[in-house]
This record gives sequence, C-alpha cells and structure tokens, in this order.
Amino acid sequence: MKIDRDEARRIATLAHLEFDDPALERMAGEMTKILSYIDQLREVDVAGFQWSAAADSTPLRDDVPRAPVTRDAVAANAPAFSDDGHFVVPKGIGD
Repeated sequence: MKIDRDEARRIATLAHLEFDDPALERMAGEMTKILSYIDQLREVDVAGFQWSAAADSTPLRDDVPRAPVTRDAVAANAPAFSDDGHFVVPKGIGD
C-alpha cells in the first residue's frame, strides 16, 4: 500500500501533528515502507508453527525490597525540581 502526501497529512492531523511539505513527503515514504514490511510479514508461512510454553510467560526478577530513592537523589537527576518536591516542566497545554 502506498501512502501519498495527502494521506500522510490526514494521519498527521488525526495525531495532532504538524509537518511542512518536505516532512510530509518523508513521512509518507516511511509509512509506505512500514506497510510494505507488514505485507512481507503476511507472506511468511506459519502453518504448523507450535507455540512453546516459554512464549506464554516472561521471566521476572525476584521481588526484593530495597530502600526507596531519596528526594535529594531524584532532585539531583531532574532538570528542574521545586522546593516542595515536584518536577518542574514546561507548560504543554494551553497558553
């Protein structure tokens, strides 16, 4: 399936993204490559494939209690941290 610039623009609008024309062309090409790859995967013959029991579970590490991370350690790794213990981030919604 080929994605053209208009379809890429429609998808970007649904995702609330804005792209200029060169970026829309690039995104259309990337989406076309992804869909082509999915089409290739559909051609793989999986008849007779047996799922193993290992595929049903994910190994987890032991749940071992440990000391919590201190507020000072968190603040030291944060770009901005308020005195009352909150991360300071740029406003993302509204003006």
